[in-house]
Amino acid sequence: MYIYIILILILKISINKGFPSSENYFNISNSYGIEVYYEDKAGGFDFNGDGKQDFIVSDGQTNRVYVFFGDISRYGGQRPLKVSMIDGINGFSIDIIKNDIRNFFICGDLNNDGYDEIIIRMSNHQLKIIYGNPGPFKNDFSNFDGIDGFVIDYVISRKDYASYQVLCDHNGDGIKDLIFNTLDAVYVLYGLDNGKKFPTNSGKFDINFVSNGTFGHIMNRSYTLNLGCGDLNNDGIDDLVTLYYGPATVVFGLKIYPNPYNPVLHGTAGFTLDIKANQLEYIIQSGFGDFNGDGLQDMVIVNQDLKSIYLIYGKQGGIWESHFNINSGNSSEVVKFVRDISSPQELCDSIYFVDTNGDGLSDISCSVFTLPYTWGVYGTTMKLPSVIDLNIKTSPLLGDCTGFIISNTAGTISSWTDFNNDGIQDLIAQFRSDQKNYILFGEKTIISASLNIINNSITYNSNGEYNFLEFNFNPISSGCNVHFITFKILDSIDPSDQLSFSSSNTTSSDVVSISNSELQVFNTNRDPNFLQSLSNVLFKTNRNSSIVTISISYLNIINDTIKIFISNSNPTITTTSTKPATTTGTTATTGTATTGTATTGTIATTNTATTGTATTGTIATTSTATPSPAPPVTSTARTGTATTGTPPITSTQVLQNNTINNDCICIRGQICLPDSHICVNEFEVYHGGSCLQNSCALGYDCKEKSNQIYKCVKQYSCISCADITCKSPHHCILVLTTSQKCKYQPTCSN
Repeated sequence: MYIYIILILILKISINKGFPSSENYFNISNSYGIEVYYEDKAGGFDFNGDGKQDFIVSDGQTNRVYVFFGDISRYGGQRPLKVSMIDGINGFSIDIIKNDIRNFFICGDLNNDGYDEIIIRMSNHQLKIIYGNPGPFKNDFSNFDGIDGFVIDYVISRKDYASYQVLCDHNGDGIKDLIFNTLDAVYVLYGLDNGKKFPTNSGKFDINFVSNGTFGHIMNRSYTLNLGCGDLNNDGIDDLVTLYYGPATVVFGLKIYPNPYNPVLHGTAGFTLDIKANQLEYIIQSGFGDFNGDGLQDMVIVNQDLKSIYLIYGKQGGIWESHFNINSGNSSEVVKFVRDISSPQELCDSIYFVDTNGDGLSDISCSVFTLPYTWGVYGTTMKLPSVIDLNIKTSPLLGDCTGFIISNTAGTISSWTDFNNDGIQDLIAQFRSDQKNYILFGEKTIISASLNIINNSITYNSNGEYNFLEFNFNPISSGCNVHFITFKILDSIDPSDQLSFSSSNTTSSDVVSISNSELQVFNTNRDPNFLQSLSNVLFKTNRNSSIVTISISYLNIINDTIKIFISNSNPTITTTSTKPATTTGTTATTGTATTGTATTGTIATTNTATTGTATTGTIATTSTATPSPAPPVTSTARTGTATTGTPPITSTQVLQNNTINNDCICIRGQICLPDSHICVNEFEVYHGGSCLQNSCALGYDCKEKSNQIYKCVKQYSCISCADITCKSPHHCILVLTTSQKCKYQPTCSN
């Protein structure tokens, strides 16, 4: 009896290497100066509808407000950016005195016309809204007449200026709503469809249209200080966070609301938690995004004293507790971030929860007003402890590969936007030395690693134990480290099967045995030699005949399998090279008998059919293995009615699955989820709808659809090196893909 194991393992990792740590490292390739002074700024919106992200900033010297349209090419390489460059083509100014502005700007599409509006909070109890449009634009915008913009009046809050405001889709109609607070209530102004304008009288919108239910609804919550919005229960409708002097509330979104809406928060309509509002009403105290890559939105929220942050993992379905215990110690539900556990220090004055390094996971970033630095922790799929100390000197989460620290930033709110239009968010921050703002470019670096398998077939071992990588691979990696690897048996499980990690006391890996058939190996110490430790992965079995398939996966980046063929004699193996396998195949039907010769993967088999209607076929394969010779295997084919055809088989053993989608093609050992183009491991229980942790079918890419929710999208065009720009010393190369449409894709490499 012999066992042969087929291994094809290729790892590719995309990750951000970090921002320059201080002004001393700024240069024309990693930053862009802005000769603008003061704190109010916002980015990441598209006011003029050109598909590029714009930003808005107030200037303390001119005492004005300026909108800079996105795309660095608009400014002809002039450095630094100056407000004198604004000409109505590359942006415009707004006729609002800087000192009349309170709180940060917010921007988003309120009337579903594809152009984002700008909402400005004023000191005279007004919200001023400018409708996004394609232009032409005049400098010194001042036309709040109901056509180009309008005013919401009498939004009196606890202090002597206007309310706090957020934008999100709170009623699930696909259009963003404007939510703001007054002394006595929270107002939800529903967004309009098809580019409609809100009704005004001399440019002023009457908020009674909200309180009477005509254009929204209200919640009778007095003295709210801070708001947040996002889909924590992941039902497709954004939920509302209200912060004030008592416990915070999370109110789940609905399709239709009574007016007023004052729900009892017993877990189904929402819940409370022990977080209070900070007195700084202009800060951002909460945010929503997918931190752990499970396709579900999570929430981050800053404590009142600004010394701790709570990451609450989102979930889908089920009932929440009426009061969420933020200090439960259950790290599968909530993680607490502090700076110095023994004596907590100020950690975050204003929080952002966006993907800052282009890996598809939302990252936590904060400005600290009393200390001269801005920091960030990248989202991760790794399991985290219930409490994390973000000590700026010792925390592993603030390293180049897992986060960043930028020193000497001023005590102002930062912002994010994609100024250079490369698909990665850039940080806009002010610095103490000269009080100027700078745009720091986010940079995505392709990091490669390979296990370099020597022999991808393993001979039968009489004791049933297989360290299938031991002395059989030469792993290499560069840049950031692989976080973890998952091994899982996909076929029917035998009671004797067991995946384990036979490690020594010196290993840096943290091993989680989910079951006898599934094992996760974590690189908890960020060990650059982590891949070498995989030689300790052990498979045990008492089987004497069957085929075992073991998957090896990491997010949607690694998706490989090990085939273990168990029989009473050795199979014959054909080997031609150590390059990736190339497989072709044909199928034909003859009479009632079948003869065939096949080499599937690395095994050649001669089959003889019993009587009946059967299929005759020949499958030719070039494989990668270099095993010792062995006799052929003789088996018997089933009788039955066969089909005639010529299905192609690619080098990754692509087969057509029997799913609803005829164009959903996955690699062998995987099936398509119903009504999707997501490939998952066979026999695996799967409840989500995201492609971040699973592969898309061939010919589909994992793309963000909305609010950091990712779906498989069909590839409509292929790109080449002419479509991307690589920063020196990197250069563009074409790498082979498994796409049906695009055989190669460009990437930046050393």
